[in-house]
Amino acid sequence: MSIITKLKILNFKSFEKFELEFSESVNIIVGNNEVSKSTILETIHLCLTGYFHGKILKNDLAHIF
Repeated sequence: MSIITKLKILNFKSFEKFELEFSESVNIIVGNNEVSKSTILETIHLCLTGYFHGKILKNDLAHIF
């Protein structure tokens, strides 16, 4: 089992540069509407699956990882 410990987002949707560290236990993301909570989840999903809105981007992003 792998654990995500850190998330770095560069130039993706509303984020120019963003970094978030996770604890090893439960992490909760809260905030007002339209502050990009969903973008954080979309970024994690993209990294884990290679898909964004049903389109495979894995090959386009391979050089980043």
